[in-house]
Amino acid sequence: MQKKLVLSILIASLLAACGGSSDNSNSNPQIAPPPSNNNNAPQPPGNNQQQPNNPQQPEPVKSLTADYSDDSDYDWDGIYKGYDTFTLKVDGKTLVKEVRGEKKQTFDLTAVPLGFKTLTAENKYTGSNNAEYKSDVTLRSYRGFYAGALAYGKDSRANPLDSDSTPYYSPTVTLPNSGTAIYAGKVFNDRAANDADLTYTINFGQKKGSGKIAAANGRPELTLQEKTITQFASPFGKTHGVDKGGVRSANGNITGSYNLYIAGPNAEEIVGDLNYGPSGNKHETEQVFYGKRGDITP
Repeated sequence: MQKKLVLSILIASLLAACGGSSDNSNSNPQIAPPPSNNNNAPQPPGNNQQQPNNPQQPEPVKSLTADYSDDSDYDWDGIYKGYDTFTLKVDGKTLVKEVRGEKKQTFDLTAVPLGFKTLTAENKYTGSNNAEYKSDVTLRSYRGFYAGALAYGKDSRANPLDSDSTPYYSPTVTLPNSGTAIYAGKVFNDRAANDADLTYTINFGQKKGSGKIAAANGRPELTLQEKTITQFASPFGKTHGVDKGGVRSANGNITGSYNLYIAGPNAEEIVGDLNYGPSGNKHETEQVFYGKRGDITP
């Protein structure tokens, strides 16, 4: 099994460990339907995409499937040896499920509420000969209408099976052909102390994007460096976004990379993952992010 959710032990010198709260609604109001204005006519839905019957009152995507059948690196070796099934449950409802040999990961998004929340989840691996590993973990979840991200972990970091993170998304089939949009959201992992505000700007005419991550927990502001928006294959289908863009602090002491995926019928949301650390240091901090766009302006 290839680890799609990648949360390593955090750098103590950069980010201090801290527990989360039960609700993040003070800094993130209840999520509302994203704006649907676009320069293009409404597009037909593609794989893993939900087109609302009424664009003015969209329904959030309820389920998604990540397909790893074309991923040659996908396996269930290493720490997953002896296990056949993985589930992540919230209040008894399965949010994520994966079965050895299927090369797929299914998401039932109705297991988590819309918006940015901190929850308790059950992380469970089972296998033949009564093999089982189970633990309660802290789950940070940011669920939008067409995309979202989740991260979970435990304070002890004693077992690598206890921590992971992933974005999920319903890919945008056709991008707007002109205009500029600003996306606002959060960068986070399983520890609330590491949360930071995200802003990202996409120029659809030039097909370029760049952004900023606010300073947080002793870490300076980071720049998500400008890169061309391209279309590429992903487990959720053909996706527009950024593949391996650069992350950098102003003085260059912190560097890394980010991946970004554009979601929704009209590019309403972005999600992604990033890693960064002191330049030349093999240890990295890994996080995920979600952002919702405002209006597309000329």
